Amino acid sequence: MTTVQLGAHTVPLKAPASFLIRREIAMAVQSNAIRGLCAALGVCWAGKPLKVKYNYAPLPYGGDVFDELLALGIPEADIYTAAGKALELCVDAPTEEGTARAEGFTPPQTEPSTP
Repeated sequence: MTTVQLGAHTVPLKAPASFLIRREIAMAVQSNAIRGLCAALGVCWAGKPLKVKYNYAPLPYGGDVFDELLALGIPEADIYTAAGKALELCVDAPTEEGTARAEGFTPPQTEPSTP
């Protein structure tokens, strides 16, 4: 489990179990980066529950998450930093290890492929 610092609070983050929710978040970030990032933070939030609940509309939800955290006095920079970590939990970002495995997936061709 990933943890992030929001002001004086350490908050655990956990990837949503639903593949579709993770995909919705990734698409929302492409449409509106700030709202999408804050939606990622909200759906990954594993700490004391937020007042706002995810309603399967990620852009308005992201705005509500941002407003709630800002109203609690959380610095804007902390919100964006934490949201970036949450987004990493929602998307499959390539890793060096995964890239190395993929590079070696297909063995080199030893014989010509055409007669």
